[in-house]
Amino acid sequence: MKKKSRKEDQKQHHQNQAVICQGPEDPKFFSNLFTNSPIGIYIIQNGHFRLVNPEFQRISGYSENELLTMTPRDIVFPDDWDRVRENAVKMLKGQRSSPYVFRVIDKARDIKWIIESVSSICYEGERATLGYFMDTTEHERAKEALRISEEKFNKAFRSSPEWFVITTLDDGFYLDVNDAFLRTTGYKREEVIGRTSKELGIWAKPKEREEMVRILKRDGAVRNMEVTFRMKSGEIRHVLWSAEVIDYGGEKCLLAVTRDITPLKQAEEERVQREKLQVLLETAGATCHELNQPLQFIYYLLDELENQDPDSPIIRDLKKQCDRIKEITRKMDNITTYEATDYVRGSRIIDIHKACKES
Repeated sequence: MKKKSRKEDQKQHHQNQAVICQGPEDPKFFSNLFTNSPIGIYIIQNGHFRLVNPEFQRISGYSENELLTMTPRDIVFPDDWDRVRENAVKMLKGQRSSPYVFRVIDKARDIKWIIESVSSICYEGERATLGYFMDTTEHERAKEALRISEEKFNKAFRSSPEWFVITTLDDGFYLDVNDAFLRTTGYKREEVIGRTSKELGIWAKPKEREEMVRILKRDGAVRNMEVTFRMKSGEIRHVLWSAEVIDYGGEKCLLAVTRDITPLKQAEEERVQREKLQVLLETAGATCHELNQPLQFIYYLLDELENQDPDSPIIRDLKKQCDRIKEITRKMDNITTYEATDYVRGSRIIDIHKACKES
């Protein structure tokens, strides 16, 4: 089919307007439609409202008599007036076919959004403009609320001191990460986006991710799951991982926020070490005190025996063993750190030689 030229379109438009100018064959039908319409309808002639239907009155808050003394500019939001006039002229000339959206101010001075179309007609023998519109305030407010919500989310996502990531659920394909994630892990954005967590080796223990995915598929969310991540440098950090399943680009993904608790874990480990050291010091001090008294008495007895038999090899060996015990008690009395070493059957014992502070 041959496409019509713009000139032919405008000619057809004016022919249609000529038909409209002939007026409806059934005035009663037009009157009922005008009065009972669920959309606002009006006729403008010579720049003023000449006819307004009840729905127009309801939306605007003005009475019929009030509206008939007003012009469109009296109710259009001032900042929108030039755009409204431009769109209306284009539609009347056949240069625009889609409705346009703008703001109006009702009698209560509230701002409302409407979507409107206009066309040329003849009214009482003179050319006029027929307008019809719908109140889209709730829809526009919902769009605005969504826009604000998205802006707030984006701001929180980008500026949060916690790590934020969006990945695919099953394979951990990174779709987006925030600056906090990049700063802490040491990666650049181009090194992360488009790759999977498995490729980067982020999860120090892959089974932790498998467990996280299992919980997400079952419950839809994970809260404060303690896991370990591997940084680009190879450093292992402890984090609290919280995530929810979301639809992102038509695919099941997860939005996760991660709190680095490595300093807390280190502080906890240090606290435990201090407590262990305190117990060790108290035990070592008590042991040294209890051993020193009988040890001194043994030395006394060995000295007496040595006087009687100076060349006895048994006495010399006994003294060497006592000297070893004395050295052990000295080291126990100078313990400053908690140092353990592997022993038998998986157990661990204090490494006295590493734990003591040598003078």
